[in-house]
Amino acid sequence: MNALLENFLGFVRRYPVVVASIVVILLLGGANYWLWRRHETLARTHEETRRKGEAMQQAISEHARLTAHLATTREAVTFIDQNLINEGDLAENLGYFYQMESISRVRLGQLGQLSSQPAVEGSPYKTIPFSLHVSGTYPQLIRFLRELEGGPRLVRVRTFGFNRADPLSGNLALDLSIEMLGHP
Repeated sequence: MNALLENFLGFVRRYPVVVASIVVILLLGGANYWLWRRHETLARTHEETRRKGEAMQQAISEHARLTAHLATTREAVTFIDQNLINEGDLAENLGYFYQMESISRVRLGQLGQLSSQPAVEGSPYKTIPFSLHVSGTYPQLIRFLRELEGGPRLVRVRTFGFNRADPLSGNLALDLSIEMLGHP
């Protein structure tokens, strides 16, 4: 190994410019590699910051629209909460159907509030079932259904059935099973 070291030192003494050039090339190559890696890191950081800035600018530009949607949603929730029924207030619940009867001029032959299932845990609402037997002409029954579905109370028709109530008068009968949204 000593001979190898002596040969190397001899080469360095004979060609000092070549050795200095090689050392400079190696140092510059290392510095170039370090700068290249640093550039990649900075470029990646710049791209992430640019994307976040664009997303923030998009959110800021849509602020008015989002505020309007939030206000609309709050109005809808307030409307729903104001029109929920209370399962224990039987007179008011049935009175709602009698109002629909007078508006649409149908006859309520049978009206009953059925017992409801317990509310789903964590749900702010409960469905309260009703059973109805309504008779009248076809336009009257359609108007009754439209008033029921378009009224302030939130109603879902579960089942229905049409049949002829009176062959002489041409009246039809409508059997409904519905659910109304209420307080739990």
